[in-house]
Amino acid sequence: MSDLATWLDLLERFERDLESTSEASEPWEPVIIDTPLPEHLVDRARLIVARQQQRMARLQVELIATRAHLDAVGLVPARRTDTAAYLDLDG
Repeated sequence: MSDLATWLDLLERFERDLESTSEASEPWEPVIIDTPLPEHLVDRARLIVARQQQRMARLQVELIATRAHLDAVGLVPARRTDTAAYLDLDG
């Protein structure tokens, strides 16, 4: 496979992963390419980097919210087993 084809495959992989709402389609493995990114692909690569940074920022916000929820759940007292679970109001 030519270096250009490898660059194109790599950029397409990043774009697919950004479009996906689930985990990456396949485990990431670094690719060795002997030539620098061709000039005509630079703008596309920059757009991908910007989108990745946006995704990371969203994930950071979600992480903070998840930690806050877990902290709130941790404040709920454990269920007591030494007392009745129900109160009989009719009897």
